Amino acid sequence: MASKSTALCHIRSISLPCRSHPTTLRIEEELNKIKTWETSSTSEAICTGLCRLAELYKRMDDLLNLPLTIQAFSQHQNQKWGEEFLDGSSRLVDICGISREIIFQFKGNVRDFQSSLRRRKGDSSTETSIANCTSFRRKTKKGAQRSC
Repeated sequence: MASKSTALCHIRSISLPCRSHPTTLRIEEELNKIKTWETSSTSEAICTGLCRLAELYKRMDDLLNLPLTIQAFSQHQNQKWGEEFLDGSSRLVDICGISREIIFQFKGNVRDFQSSLRRRKGDSSTETSIANCTSFRRKTKKGAQRSC
């Protein structure tokens, strides 16, 4: 009789959600770092942000090269999701290209300004450099506001 009562006990198992792939966890970490990144115009903050973006791209590349990801993209049933993902990725690449161009232009403006300060002629080249920097900053700010 005692053996029958033990046979009637039900054993339950807990179904836990599956673990995310380590690459997706790293991507989430990088995204969280970017979300908490302070936007300021200091060169250190810009470099930090760009380094974080570069790290995010590396992680995304790792994710896209996983065999399961490649298999998912190769199946036509996920075509809509794949197209949306590729559209978003191409927009992100465009944004990074634009950011890179802006940084190169900004560096050029800073170099011009520094060289005009070194000359110390007191002529209009320093004023022109300052005007170019402020004009470039305004144009960049307007462009960023339009794209958001």
